[in-house]
Amino acid sequence: MKYGTVLAAFVAAAALSAAPVAAQSLTGTWELTQETQRGQRTSTLALVQSGGSLTGTLTLTLGGRRGGGGGGGGTREFDIEDGTVDGNSFSFSMTLSFGDNSFTQEYSGTFDGDSVEGQIAGGGRGGRGGGPRPFTGKRGG
Repeated sequence: MKYGTVLAAFVAAAALSAAPVAAQSLTGTWELTQETQRGQRTSTLALVQSGGSLTGTLTLTLGGRRGGGGGGGGTREFDIEDGTVDGNSFSFSMTLSFGDNSFTQEYSGTFDGDSVEGQIAGGGRGGRGGGPRPFTGKRGG
């Protein structure tokens, strides 16, 4: 009898340890933070992950021109494009349009639970690119 009990416990433990771990998902609302020349900027990222695909929107609060020259301010929402997820890595791009000007920014990073961190490439001042800029984020923003 003891052998049967030990064997049953061993089989149960092996089955539990082989059970797949639930995959993490980026689905949800995230508050992203980025340091800029004008100080800290926050944005809201609403994502839906379906397998390896990622869709959603990024909402930015835009400031006016330097020196209080008006124009360009307010909240704008942009659709993300080409969103992918592979394990705990993600990437997407978005095209920002302001009047007759538009430029693309590429986001890439990693996530763990309710935290993300990564880089933003492209866009930059005047849409001329610029080096990657780091960002961090928390779910539930």
